[in-house]
Amino acid sequence: MNEANQLNAAWYWIALLIYFAVVLYLGWRAFQKQKAITNEEEEHNDFWITGRSQPSYMVGMSIAAGWLLMGFMTWMSWATYEHGISGIWIAVIPWFILLFGMIFLTPRVRCLKAISQPQMLHNRFGLPARVLVSPMNIFCFIIWSAAELYAVSLIMAPSLGIPVSWMIVIFSLPVAIYMWMGGFRSVISANILQFFMAVIFMTVVAIASYVVARGIAAGQGTSVWAILQNQDLVNSFAYPLKEGAKASTLFGYISIAFPLVSIVALLPGWLIEEDWWLKAQSAMNTREARKGIFANLIYNVIWVLFCASFIGLMGLIIFPPELKDGVLGSAAILGDTGGYNVIATFVTEYMPGWAKVILIVLLSALSMSTVATFTNVCAMNLSYDILQPLWYRKKKWSDKKIISWSRGISMFIVLATIVIAELYENPNIGASLNDGYYLSSGVLTAGVAVPVFALFWKRANLRGVMFGGIAGGIGTLIFYILEYKVWEFSYNMPVFDWIFGPGALAGTYLGYCVVGVVAGIAGLIIGTYTAPPPSPELLAAVSEEPCDDHIEFFEGVRKTS
Repeated sequence: MNEANQLNAAWYWIALLIYFAVVLYLGWRAFQKQKAITNEEEEHNDFWITGRSQPSYMVGMSIAAGWLLMGFMTWMSWATYEHGISGIWIAVIPWFILLFGMIFLTPRVRCLKAISQPQMLHNRFGLPARVLVSPMNIFCFIIWSAAELYAVSLIMAPSLGIPVSWMIVIFSLPVAIYMWMGGFRSVISANILQFFMAVIFMTVVAIASYVVARGIAAGQGTSVWAILQNQDLVNSFAYPLKEGAKASTLFGYISIAFPLVSIVALLPGWLIEEDWWLKAQSAMNTREARKGIFANLIYNVIWVLFCASFIGLMGLIIFPPELKDGVLGSAAILGDTGGYNVIATFVTEYMPGWAKVILIVLLSALSMSTVATFTNVCAMNLSYDILQPLWYRKKKWSDKKIISWSRGISMFIVLATIVIAELYENPNIGASLNDGYYLSSGVLTAGVAVPVFALFWKRANLRGVMFGGIAGGIGTLIFYILEYKVWEFSYNMPVFDWIFGPGALAGTYLGYCVVGVVAGIAGLIIGTYTAPPPSPELLAAVSEEPCDDHIEFFEGVRKTS
């Protein structure tokens, strides 16, 4: 590394270490607050849900911070870079529906006197349901965490002048430490700082990309919109688009099959993501929870949906697609990942040196908030939902000892995430991890969402939930292998293809999610109606009204904690 690069790297290191120091300080504050609690059970509850004390602004900003993740931002920008405005149907529209669904679902979440989602299933159906869903949640969230960690390390490592493998470890250590110190309280406290950092990053990049794109258009004697109206689509995944569709086309698909499948395949899983359920449950009352969820809707629409999609559209002008062997593809400067690299390439190619230093540190907040949020869910599902009922309580451990182990499990999960992220460096293993990443969406929708939504069906019972979760998970796995490895997206699906045309489901690349959902629902119904109805005691686990009485809430928690 030459002297100039060493100097630049030094500034990146200084800025990053200052940020690390701030989040560690927030973790230390959380640790001190918990250690000031004299009641061991209250300290335990504070570690996992902050004693159910959060105001609406903390809830809203924390959820938004966890979802301002690099993986999602790059997905949004890729969708509009490759498919123009039609790309909003891939993720923006389902996500928009999700945000409104959360507002209506929040009071129902708070009708359940439980900290975690698996504990809700335990109270309503029995311990086996808790143990069934927890590993599936862990699989999904740890895969997402590792992918996010690897993605941000790829971007940051060159600026800091270190290998990607080192960056993965260095970036994760503050997360491991502040999660050990304060658990969920550390996560939600750091999320507020990370929210503002992420908002600044997305705002600056969106505005700057427009300024650059407008300058390019003016230099060509035209406008941004005129260029988009004449821009052909890359469409590297060969989605079923109309012939002649341009970047300005609002709905460029041959039929509604693809948007419909996107909603069916992805929306149920997003609606029951445990991270936002936990944050909604952590609010001091239902009114504050709903205010926080509504604020999250606004934050998401502006900075998650609009900014990222807008940057992708501007990328079509800044990094215009190129013909290679007669096929339109992403600009060569974007590398092998194409549209996924629009944001990172724009920052490195168009921002001045001092701005890069600031933006790289701001970028780290996007990913750190997500890694912390998702690994916290994994730690809770492993420690609180599996080990606590099956090991800690059977050994009659004190809450003090349980808390010590919970802190250790939190650190262990981050270390496991580091190991998985490091494996992405191996091309063969990395390919398998990518399969796991794609598979996770189906597992969450079919294996977890089906049992979770069954909470609110009064006829549902333990057998139905077990059948539904297992059938959904296995159905997703089997059809993923068939769809991606055996048939390679060349197959016909009865009924669906009769309605939308031959190969319609195969063209969405999400057939495994749809089949998994159908298998899960079938398993739920068959299992439910081949067993007796649930007892009144089990049905009472879901209150008719949201529970805002903290004494009553934690009495309900205590029964299965």
